[in-house]
Amino acid sequence: MPRTPTLLRADRCLTRIVATAGPSCDAPAMLERLVRSGTSVFRLNLSHGDPASHARTLAAIRRISARLGTETAVLADLPGPKIRLTRIEGGATVALRHGDRVRFTRGTGLIDPAARPATLHVDYARFATDVRPGDRVLIDDGAVQLRVRTVRAGTVECTTEVGGTLSGRKGVNLPETAVSLTAPTARDRALADWAVRHGADFVALSFVQDAGDVESLRRTLARSARSCRGRVPAVVAKIERPVALANIDAICASADAVMVARGDLAIELDFARVPVEQRRIQAACERAAIPCIVATQMLQSMMDAPLPTRAEASDVASAIFGGADAVMLSGETAAGRHPAASVDAMHRIARETESWIRQQPARSLRAREVAESREPAAVLARAIAQMASDGGARAIVTWTDPRSVRFISQTDANVPVFAFGSSDAELRALALLRGVRAIRMGRPSSTAAFVRSAERALRAARLASTDDRIVVATGFAGLGTERLWLRSVGARAI
Repeated sequence: MPRTPTLLRADRCLTRIVATAGPSCDAPAMLERLVRSGTSVFRLNLSHGDPASHARTLAAIRRISARLGTETAVLADLPGPKIRLTRIEGGATVALRHGDRVRFTRGTGLIDPAARPATLHVDYARFATDVRPGDRVLIDDGAVQLRVRTVRAGTVECTTEVGGTLSGRKGVNLPETAVSLTAPTARDRALADWAVRHGADFVALSFVQDAGDVESLRRTLARSARSCRGRVPAVVAKIERPVALANIDAICASADAVMVARGDLAIELDFARVPVEQRRIQAACERAAIPCIVATQMLQSMMDAPLPTRAEASDVASAIFGGADAVMLSGETAAGRHPAASVDAMHRIARETESWIRQQPARSLRAREVAESREPAAVLARAIAQMASDGGARAIVTWTDPRSVRFISQTDANVPVFAFGSSDAELRALALLRGVRAIRMGRPSSTAAFVRSAERALRAARLASTDDRIVVATGFAGLGTERLWLRSVGARAI
């Protein structure tokens, strides 16, 4: 019998919600509240906190998921290679004005706040080797912007284009520079091993530049899995720098999912290009049939306020219109004052946006790339979506087959896909797929047994009623010839 799906409410949005765990929500009661509000995946930000606290949070999520009968997944987000200023002597600051000269030199020592011209050190030995005249240097998420003028004997001379006040250990971005820093770093590999040993479902790699970075992490995860007889997590490639855009198709072909860090891209790109590049990334995800997570500080005002601004609501809606499979909350849930309200707001916005999309006569953008694929799984997915649309089906029901379900989620069926399976880990691996809801069931003995059990589970959870139409695909269960048909719930003929 299927496990009772207590949280598979009929009003659950199709877009998946990723919430970042942190001090504001790491208590079990709050984690449960976020799951009940619609969180599909919890992100553990391994750049902060310590492994012991993350392990406690992960264990709490597993306990809550088991008690509520839901397959809530965990994403471990690796820090990745980052360039930072060294500390400033005495904890002081360095004020820069437009036109000021700034010098970067080798060294890891303290920055002298009184030096003129301002002389900064970064914790990256190849800084002077990588940059070229004309490159931009952004500090503190672009709050201070410099332009490289000369590179000579290990010293980089810059001019300040946007001034500001710098404190120590601020991040340094090089948007036009292909840096020699490689991902994953040694720290990433150690944390990736931790993620495997603790059963994380996804591992996200920061600052991906090409497909080689993704494959390197996958090899690390495979070695860790062999050593502990664990499962290899799915790899999420984070697109944060413009240099990754030139390799986006190869990155998508290598990864299991992509996260678009719109905030980071906005810092390094002309803001007008961000929506265009997001659509290009989304199209590459569709061609590879992998989910796309849109991540930024979407509801940033809810760090303090109980409701989002109109602009923030529009930002979330735009991401969904653009074809996002999942949207992510960061500080809003990790450190904000209203973590549950933030998830509730994200869910309401997604529901309203999806309702509007369903009312449109034209096919949505998200199906265009899938429509071009001739891969058998893609062809079958289009047939399933067409049958659901033409037949007025309330849902699609299938046995878990990750690749096939991935293709179904990329269509414009706009109805939930109930994926039944016998493995918790396999079901959690579907947690980023738009519209897919996982339900645990022992492997059925026959097609008829599968259909009867699935329909009983949906009726028990009030997700379907007798005589509702559903599309059933049973070939994914490996029980014989693939079979696809439109049927009414409770019909005797199977």
